Amino acid sequence: MHAGIAASDVICCARLGEHAQGEDHGAAVALLDRADSGSARHLRTLLTMKTKAGYSHTVASADECKRARRAAEALVETARRVRASSG
Repeated sequence: MHAGIAASDVICCARLGEHAQGEDHGAAVALLDRADSGSARHLRTLLTMKTKAGYSHTVASADECKRARRAAEALVETARRVRASSG
């Protein structure tokens, strides 16, 4: 989860020269949407799950964990491509 969120910062920094700061998840998703619209849905998946995991007693299901892993992997892969093309 944290790797995917950090990867979204890399994408934003590489493409926009800034990254999301603060607690507003909606603003973070909107900023990533500007940097890479295809990645915004992946970040939204992770942030929803982070909120649930951090502020709820409900255990994540196997399906939710699978979706989170896929979202994080997609963000990390995009960050690698963006970083390689900008360097």
